[in-house]
Amino acid sequence: MKNGQLMEKQETNWFRGAAAIMVVLSHYAEWWSWFVPLEGNAEVFRQALTKLGVYGVDIFFLFSGYAMVKSLGRERMHGAFIWKRIKNVYFPYFVVVGAIELLEGGFVSVQDFLHFAIGYDYWYMFVLFIFYIGFIVVYTVMGGKTPRVVVFSIFTYIFSRILYQRGMQDFWYVSNIAFALGVAAGEYEDWIKKAVDRIWVPLALALAVGMGFAAKGGLERGANTGDSEEYQLWFQIGATVVWILLVLVLTSKCRIKEKVFAFLGRHSLYIYLTHTYIFMWCANYLEWDIAWRFAASALATIAVSFLCSVFVRGVEMLIPGKKFRGN
Repeated sequence: MKNGQLMEKQETNWFRGAAAIMVVLSHYAEWWSWFVPLEGNAEVFRQALTKLGVYGVDIFFLFSGYAMVKSLGRERMHGAFIWKRIKNVYFPYFVVVGAIELLEGGFVSVQDFLHFAIGYDYWYMFVLFIFYIGFIVVYTVMGGKTPRVVVFSIFTYIFSRILYQRGMQDFWYVSNIAFALGVAAGEYEDWIKKAVDRIWVPLALALAVGMGFAAKGGLERGANTGDSEEYQLWFQIGATVVWILLVLVLTSKCRIKEKVFAFLGRHSLYIYLTHTYIFMWCANYLEWDIAWRFAASALATIAVSFLCSVFVRGVEMLIPGKKFRGN
């Protein structure tokens, strides 16, 4: 493995691109039913596509947790780390979503602005921001990788439990374990890497088979309302663990040269932030066949995401440099 890392940036970018496609496809599949009534196998296929989004978020959270540990290193928390999170994630969110909000008429109340500021209407961003805050607090207070992993895992459980008890939809919390697993992967990277090197082929095959059963079971349980909510939740969490382990193994052992998904991965944050607004605009204002409107919204999302990335990087260059202790 190059540079001794468990998961290299080239491969994580590729999988991020795949995850971005999974999230967009899941939303497109849901929105397709607004225009075209489906039944039989077509409806089953549509439902299968709608479940891709959760697995895409799993990938994002796995890599985010891993990247947080790798970015911080073994040091105590320092200002440069916090500034990097703001610059790379919060600032793009603030600029892009702020522009969308202004295009939609602006903020009508202080509460609207506060919801925007904390990412509440973009649930993935809200959960990600909370994880960032939790990580910063835990890694400021705690020393040593095992205490940090244990305390952060407890934080993840408490946060997820709060979301569950508040009645939030399951996508708010079912993927959260992936972030904690990413943190653990970063802390125990050397041990995991040695284990993967030894048994990665049979492990990947076993996990792939497990994912096949999980996908099949997920579709069956989606049609079976007799299962309890608690049972379905634990089934989803189990599927997330199997999926994340499979992605971790494939990311660590595959050397992927394909460029398109890697390009999408580098701009995946902007794809997530813009694709809903662009689709709604295309669906409402283009007088084309519905399939062409979907295609136009997909291409426009990629183009706009790239332009947003260029614009935000340009604005960042105008911000005075920050001097902090640490890397």
